[in-house]
Amino acid sequence: MKLVELYPARKEVISNIQRIISSSLNLKDIYASVVNELKKVMAFDRVSISIPIEGDNQAITFVASVTSTINVLEEGKPYPLKGSLLERILLTGEPIIVEDTKSGSHSTNGLFYKAGIRSRLGYPLKVRGRVIGSINFSSMEPNHFSTTQFPLLEEICPQLAMLTENTLLFEKVTLSEERYKNLYNNARLAEEQLRQEKEKLDYVVDVLGIGLCLMDRGMNILWANANLPKVWGLTELPKGARCRDVFQCTEAYCPVARALESAEGRYREIKTLVRDGRRRYIENTAIPLQDEKGEMGRVLVLSRDITQREKRLRQLSLLRELGQALHKTLNIEKLLNLILTSVTAGQALAFNRAFLFLVDEEKGSVYGKAAVGPSSGEEAARVWQDVSQRYPTLEELLKEVMEREPLDSPLNVKTRLLVYPLNKEEEIVVRCVKEMRSQVVKEAATDPRVTREFREFLGSKEFVCVPLVVKGGAVGVIIADNPYSMEPITDDHVHLLNIFAGQAALAMENAETYKSLEEKIEQLRETQERLCRSERLVAMGEISTYIAHEIRNPLVTIGGFARSIEKTKPEEEDVATAARIIVEEVSRLEKILGNIKDFSKPQEPRKVRVDINTLLEDTCCLTEGYLRERGINLIKNFSPGLPPTFLDPAQIKQVLLNLVKNAVESMEEGGTLTVQSIREEQYIRTDISDTGQGMAPEVMEKIFTPFFTTKTSGTGVGLVVSHKIVDDHDGKLRVSSVQGRGSTFSMLLPITE
Repeated sequence: MKLVELYPARKEVISNIQRIISSSLNLKDIYASVVNELKKVMAFDRVSISIPIEGDNQAITFVASVTSTINVLEEGKPYPLKGSLLERILLTGEPIIVEDTKSGSHSTNGLFYKAGIRSRLGYPLKVRGRVIGSINFSSMEPNHFSTTQFPLLEEICPQLAMLTENTLLFEKVTLSEERYKNLYNNARLAEEQLRQEKEKLDYVVDVLGIGLCLMDRGMNILWANANLPKVWGLTELPKGARCRDVFQCTEAYCPVARALESAEGRYREIKTLVRDGRRRYIENTAIPLQDEKGEMGRVLVLSRDITQREKRLRQLSLLRELGQALHKTLNIEKLLNLILTSVTAGQALAFNRAFLFLVDEEKGSVYGKAAVGPSSGEEAARVWQDVSQRYPTLEELLKEVMEREPLDSPLNVKTRLLVYPLNKEEEIVVRCVKEMRSQVVKEAATDPRVTREFREFLGSKEFVCVPLVVKGGAVGVIIADNPYSMEPITDDHVHLLNIFAGQAALAMENAETYKSLEEKIEQLRETQERLCRSERLVAMGEISTYIAHEIRNPLVTIGGFARSIEKTKPEEEDVATAARIIVEEVSRLEKILGNIKDFSKPQEPRKVRVDINTLLEDTCCLTEGYLRERGINLIKNFSPGLPPTFLDPAQIKQVLLNLVKNAVESMEEGGTLTVQSIREEQYIRTDISDTGQGMAPEVMEKIFTPFFTTKTSGTGVGLVVSHKIVDDHDGKLRVSSVQGRGSTFSMLLPITE
C-alpha cells in the first residue's frame, strides 16, 4: 500500500480499533477484532500477546492469531522467559525487530525458524511507564518489518496495554470474589489467609474503583468499603443503612431483593445519578452468598461507575442517529441547515452556535455559507426553552428542520459576507482547510492563528474549527462555540464533532453529486424535447407548405370570382351579401396561409450584441397606442445594468409582440400589462404578465402545439413560432397561469459574457 493511501487507511484503522476497545470486555474477542483491523495496514503471519508470569521466570502467550498453520508457542502454555524476545523488551522498554530468525540471538528464534517464521517484531505494552508485556508480529519473509510500523503501534499499544492490564485485574477481581465468598462460607480457613486475600481484593477493587458492600436478609448494609461512598456520592460509609436509601431501588426492580429470592445467579441494574448538573451511570451487581450450612444469608453488592462506557455508547448511538438523518435528504440547502442544527441541538452535539464555510475551487476562496445560533444571551435562553418544549426528542427536531425552509437569521446574513482567498493562510478557516485537521482555540485574543477581523466577527473567546474532508480533500469547515453557556470545549467535544464532520462531508458530497446528476438529466430532457419539437416542426412545415400551395390556387380563383360579382353590384341582396362574405373569408384564409408560410420556412437567427432593455423599450413604444385603445395600463420594470446578449433583434421583437398581443387579447375588458426584465443565474429573463382570464391546466399543456388555439380567429402558430425562435437562441420559454387572475410568459435568453 502506498504511503499516500496508507495515511487515511491508518486513521480509519485507529478509529475502528478505538471503537472496538470500548465496545467489549472480552479480551480475546477484542484482540481478534483488532488483529483483523491491523491486517488492513500491516502484513504479518502471526500475532500474539506475551505476558510475564508474576513471581516466575516464565512467560505465557496470552492471545494468539495466525493466518496459516503455524503453531510455535501454544496459547496458554508457559515458556522460559530467559533469552526470549519478551525478556529483552522488559529490560529495554523499547521495540525490537528480528530481521532473520535464522541468525537471531533470542532463545525462541530457533523454534520460529523451524516453523517457517523468518522475521519478528516485538512492541512493548506499557502502563504508566511500566512494561507489562509485548505484542509480537511474525512473518514468513526475512527483513519484513521496519520502524515504519512504529507510529501506528505507538498510537494503539497504550490502549491495548491498559485494556490488557484492566482485563487481568478484572479477572483477578472475579477470582478474588470467588475466593472471598469461599472464605466467608468456610470459617475453618485461617484468619491470616483471609487477611491476605482481603488485602489483595481491596487493592484490586481500589484500582478498579469498585464499591463493595455486604447486606443481610433484611437488606441492611453490614459492611462497605471506602470506594462505595465515592461511587454513589455519599459523605460517609453507609453502614446500617437500608438498600433503597443508598441504591435508590424501586419496588418494580431491586437486584438485592431478586438475589435474596433466588439465592443464586447475579442480578444487575444501571442507575442514573445527577450531581452538580452532571449525569453519571452506576452499575449495581447483587450476588447471593451462602453460609457454612448452605443457607443463603448474605448478599454481596458491587457498584461500578460506568459513566464513560455509557457515554461512549450514547455517543455512538447519537452519531448513528445523526448519520441516518443526514442521508434522508439530497436537497443541499436543507442538508446544510440540518448539519448546523445537529451541531447546535441540545439533544445532539449541543454547541451554542455553528458556522459553515465552503471551498470554492474555481474562485480560489473559502466563503461563509450559513450559520445557526442565537444572536444574544436573551435570545439563546428563549430559543433553547422553546425548542426543548416543542421538540422533546432529537428525531422530532430533525424532522421539522428537514420539512421547513432554512431561516435567514442576522447571524446567517453576517456569515455570508465573509470570503477568504485560499492563499491567505493566516486565516484560521483557510489553515483548517489546508491542513485538514481540527483547530482548537482556547484564548482567541492571544492566539496568533486568529486574525483581528475574524475575532471581531466571531466575538467568542473559545471555539473549535473542524474540516469537512471527503475523498482526500477539504470541501469546507465547521466552526462551533459556546459564547452564551460558557461551557468549555473538551477533547470529547472535538472528537465527536470531528466524527460528525466526516459524516456531514460525505452527505454533502452525495447531495452535490445528486444535484449535478439532476441538472444533467434536466439538460438531457430539454435537449430531447427540443429535438423532438424541431423534428415535428420540420415535418409539419413540409405538410403545411404542401397544403398552402394546393389551397392557394383555387382560393385565388374563388376570391377573384367573388370580387367580380361584388363589383357588378347585383340587384339581388342575397347574392351581394354572399359575395361579400366570400371575399372576407378568402382574405382571412389568405392571412392564415401567410402565417403557415412563415411557420413552414423559419429563418436562422442573425445574432448581434443587444441590450435587452433597449429592445424591450422599443417594443413597448410600438404597442403603446394599441394598448391605449384597448384600455390596457402598461407597467415597465426593467432591471438596470443587465449584461448584453447575442440575439436576432427582429426575431426576438417578433416574439415579444406576439406575447404582448396574446396578453392583450386575454384582457377583453382592459387590465394591466407588466413587462419586466431581470437576471436569473446565467440567463436574462423577460416576463410578460397580464391580468386577463388565465388558462386552465389542460390548455397550458397544448399552447405550444402547432395549430392549437382557443381563439375564434386564431391560427395556432404564433406561440409555436415564438417557441422555435427562443429555442434557436438556446433559450427557454415558460408559462404560468391562474384562471381568473392572469398569465405570465417568461422568455429566458442566455448571457454571453
